[in-house]
Amino acid sequence: MLDAPLGLSNLLTIVLAISCLSTMAGQVRARIVPIWRLALPAGFAAVVALVLLAGVFETTLPHDAEWLIALVMGCLIGRTRGRTLPIEIDRVWGLVRLPRVMDGIVAALVIVAMSFVDFALAALKDLFVDPAHVAAVTAFCAGFIGCRAVAIFMRSRQVPHVELHSAQPY
Repeated sequence: MLDAPLGLSNLLTIVLAISCLSTMAGQVRARIVPIWRLALPAGFAAVVALVLLAGVFETTLPHDAEWLIALVMGCLIGRTRGRTLPIEIDRVWGLVRLPRVMDGIVAALVIVAMSFVDFALAALKDLFVDPAHVAAVTAFCAGFIGCRAVAIFMRSRQVPHVELHSAQPY
């Protein structure tokens, strides 16, 4: 198995994963946030998943299938979760309030953990975990976060309007 050298991409994945986690924190606290902010953690998660996929040097069809299946499963579960969350939408100001749920932050924490595992794999040169599995777990979480955000955004057009702009600053 080919060892991946420690490089800037390993540090970048950690920075982006922590950015994903920090942008997801506002959703966990049931704060009122602009609806466009739902896309931030999804974007960071997608970039981390793609960088980790690109870091798999010995790709095979089963590794690629594993990554793709994990992404699709994460998307399906995230879409379902986004469609079932009770949300409040202020269409005038483009604001959303999600309930206090831990699913998004757990997915973001797993992405952070996988970025640290990737860093350790490169730094220690000891492949105690297959990098393809690390990339697949990250793809699952990125798919979950991304499709959860898309489902919430799509539902924002259907749920009743609620005045949020004066309730609490974001």
